Amino acid sequence: MPTLSSTDPTSAITDATILSRSPSVLAAEVDGEVVMMSIERGHYFGLDDIGSDIWKRLELPCSFSTLIDGLAADYDADWATIAADVRGLLDRMMADDVVRRG
Repeated sequence: MPTLSSTDPTSAITDATILSRSPSVLAAEVDGEVVMMSIERGHYFGLDDIGSDIWKRLELPCSFSTLIDGLAADYDADWATIAADVRGLLDRMMADDVVRRG
C-alpha cells in the first residue's frame, strides 16, 4: 500500500474547517482497521486503529474542533497534542483526496 502524500502547506486546517469523507473512496473494516481504495486514483490506503477511529468519526461531516473535542474525550492526551497529530494526518488525507473540506 502506498503511503499518503506529503502535506500541502496552503491547505491549512483551522478549528472551523468542516471535514468529510471523499465520496470516491471505498472503505472496509478489516481486523479493526480501515482499508480504503481511491476509485479516482486507483490507490489503496490503510489506517491504524486511531486513524480508523478518526475515519469513523468523519462518517458525518464535522468541524475540526468537534472532531478533536471527541478524540480528546476518549484519548489520554491534551487537546493541542491531539490537534497537531490529527491535523498532520488530515492534511495527508486531503492531499490524496481521501478527506475533503465541506
